[in-house]
Amino acid sequence: MRTDVPAPPAEPTKHGDGGSDWVQLMTARGDIDAHLLEGRLREAGIEVRAIKDHSGPVWLYGGSDPWGPVAIWVRRAQYEDSRIVLAELAFDAPPAVKDAGPLGWSPKVWWAAAIGLGLLLTAIGWARSAEYIDRCGLSISCPQPEIVP
Repeated sequence: MRTDVPAPPAEPTKHGDGGSDWVQLMTARGDIDAHLLEGRLREAGIEVRAIKDHSGPVWLYGGSDPWGPVAIWVRRAQYEDSRIVLAELAFDAPPAVKDAGPLGWSPKVWWAAAIGLGLLLTAIGWARSAEYIDRCGLSISCPQPEIVP
């Protein structure tokens, strides 16, 4: 049982009205995002706590799901400062790039390559089958040509 996590607020309160109680800033997607965000907020002098969501199948991961959501909590007096840090992070982030997959190919090119490769392999299979039928007919037992080294 962890004792270092803050208790959630007893009643819903408005953000930014001061005080030393804890308010939820946001929910991170997983452990890595939460850890990076915690470090950036602490670097800015903001007291921060991360509370993992244990509602999923945590028994699969030894009691902690690394991909589960993590609630990020800050002191009420530092709520506005933490939102400014989030805004700075969003402003400094590189622009989102449309995922073109490995090698930078678009999905249409990937599909065209997959279909073309499928047709090529099918044609090779048919050609090999036609060669076998020409040589042996529809017989199951066909003498194989001898390979001379």
